[in-house]
Amino acid sequence: MLKERIRVGVLMGGKSGEREVSLASGCHLVRTLDPTKYEVYPIELGMDGKWYLHHIDSTLLSEPRTIGTEPPTADTYEPPTANDSELVTGRVMKSRIDVLFLALHGPGGEDGAIQGYLETLGIPYVGSGILASALTMDKGRCKTFIQASGLPTPNWILLRKNQWEKETEKFRQRALADFPDGMVVKPNNLGSSIGISVLSAGENPFDAIERAFLVDSEVLIEARIQGKELTCGVYGQENPEVLPVTEIRPKNEFFDYESKYQAGASEEITPAEISDELAREVQSLARNAHLAFGCRGITRTDFMVVDEKPSIIEVNTIPGMTSVSIIPRACEAAGLDFEVILDRVIGEALFREELIPVA
Repeated sequence: MLKERIRVGVLMGGKSGEREVSLASGCHLVRTLDPTKYEVYPIELGMDGKWYLHHIDSTLLSEPRTIGTEPPTADTYEPPTANDSELVTGRVMKSRIDVLFLALHGPGGEDGAIQGYLETLGIPYVGSGILASALTMDKGRCKTFIQASGLPTPNWILLRKNQWEKETEKFRQRALADFPDGMVVKPNNLGSSIGISVLSAGENPFDAIERAFLVDSEVLIEARIQGKELTCGVYGQENPEVLPVTEIRPKNEFFDYESKYQAGASEEITPAEISDELAREVQSLARNAHLAFGCRGITRTDFMVVDEKPSIIEVNTIPGMTSVSIIPRACEAAGLDFEVILDRVIGEALFREELIPVA
């Protein structure tokens, strides 16, 4: 008699500017999960806020997922047809699945909102919980928590829109004074490098701040560090383990949206061409950040390094899982089976209450 398969829903899509990345991540997970172990349910969260359970021969799954050079807009959205999908709700899916694998990126996916909804429904899910998700998605509060945990991070200013509108010149001058070597201006609650500007020493930040406020009500201004760009994945809740460090060499000025998702737009080297001592330090910092925030599932922590001293830029609780994303490729480079890691985080999500965290 065949062993009953675990029923796994993969939730992808959403309303954020990272929608296309999420769909690519979700479809890659659907194709990767072992069909002998799992009965997979591909679920699209539409830009209309509805849940669409896709059929196995759906257009979403049959066509290769491509990611454009710019984030999509709501103007071009068309919901899936009845031929491709079934309209469902979270409560309906609770009776059909054992666990939900979150592949949602950006606001509504990584900020604790969907996590709170799933907790209310009592649906086990793969990924970090409400608090860890909310803290890491909010870049300013994330950095405050990183600093309070004794971990290194570049200096920053968190600026609210009403502050900027009332005292524009004051904050413009403050940014120039606080960051004489240049700055990075970014929306506080978006990922995938959307809305980010990298400024050189003495460059006027006015336009960059204005652009960031077009997509968020808060803007983070951070000291620019020019050095090696590294990132490191961590997986697991009970005694989390680290992946090899990856060095990112974008062909553009920085690791922007295009560099992350367009083939050939950046060079990613795993393991990174750094000293063993620095690699161990980056891995230790990534694991400590994962533990400090109380993360679960798979995370990826980004670093900038100058003179062998790493600083944490941010922590991603739902990193990209596309075929070209760093986590799957880091597993491959290390000789690790990505499917085995997926098995582990799914198992931990199913039996979360029975796990005892290990520091």
